[in-house]
Amino acid sequence: MFNASFNPYHLQPLASLNQRRIIALPGMEEEIVGKTGYEVASKPALIRLIGAQAQVLGLESENPEDYPQCLNGLLESSDAQLRIASEAIAECHGRRVGCLIASILLSKDGLTNPLDALEAHYLHWWREQVGTLILGGGLANGRLGQVISREISRVLGQNDLSHIHVQTTENPSNLPLIGAARSLLAGQGRLAVVADFGGTHAKRGLAFYAEEGSLQRLEVLPPCTTTALITPGKTTELAEGMVSILAETARAAPQDKALLLPILCSAAAYVEAGKPMKVYHLGYYALNQISTDLLSWFSDKISQESGRKVRLEFLHDCDAAAIAMAGKERSAVLMLGSALGVGFVPNKDRDRPISPDFELVYRIKV
Repeated sequence: MFNASFNPYHLQPLASLNQRRIIALPGMEEEIVGKTGYEVASKPALIRLIGAQAQVLGLESENPEDYPQCLNGLLESSDAQLRIASEAIAECHGRRVGCLIASILLSKDGLTNPLDALEAHYLHWWREQVGTLILGGGLANGRLGQVISREISRVLGQNDLSHIHVQTTENPSNLPLIGAARSLLAGQGRLAVVADFGGTHAKRGLAFYAEEGSLQRLEVLPPCTTTALITPGKTTELAEGMVSILAETARAAPQDKALLLPILCSAAAYVEAGKPMKVYHLGYYALNQISTDLLSWFSDKISQESGRKVRLEFLHDCDAAAIAMAGKERSAVLMLGSALGVGFVPNKDRDRPISPDFELVYRIKV
């Protein structure tokens, strides 16, 4: 079904949405033609849209990083003028995301020239295998996610791509955590530690499994801010911060229950052999500078700090988010977070099922 060198469930850097360029499409803004996905459809791009209207929206005193969350609240405002102004911004962002998706589906160009065989298979999968696009990530929450979904659908319809159904889902921000929990193979114990390190926050949780192996409960612990660590020159601080966060999470797990290993850490990075690939020198990719045996370094440090013998492995956050939806045929998860990403949803038989009585709960304290 796919070339041996292309695995749709384990994507590589040529799958990037952030670097792909918008092509001219009917009814679109001329100013975004030729721009990259990151320039016009990422969280920073949305923050710029909101910032241009901050005074109108009454957000002058708010931290720009909080603008998207504020916008989500304003979309439900009882003040008609605020609601209309907010909706216009959300619609603009949704249309731009839609233009990016339409460009991927319709453009003859790729990131490689001539088109690399691996990228050709990736684009073919988009065009021939995706019938449903599920929105995940922080920008897919609440009313904002609904407006973005509607506008993506509208753009796809205007470009004869209405065969692709766009939908929101429950718990879009926690899809990588759920996917990590569904990725662990059965073994000793019915409890696991999972984490998701993104560009803004580190989310973490404790996964509990039923006796037959299905995911029964996910306890989400309070998130930790990572923004200050994902900057050039902060690699040591990033690694040490991750160790502390993961060790604290391991300590929060019931001490009388054996942990399923490894601790699966979803991250905003493409992964090979269980760790971030050595393709870039920023963010989570830069962790390779810490040690020539990165996984052992992390495993040893977390074990020492948590008092529990653990082992760590990474997985790409978009692959993990797609695994959360395993079993939904011909689907892809579009992650709308600090940056953009996609994961293709695998068949159900690759991963743990979700229990019919699955519950996701939030712990106020660790």
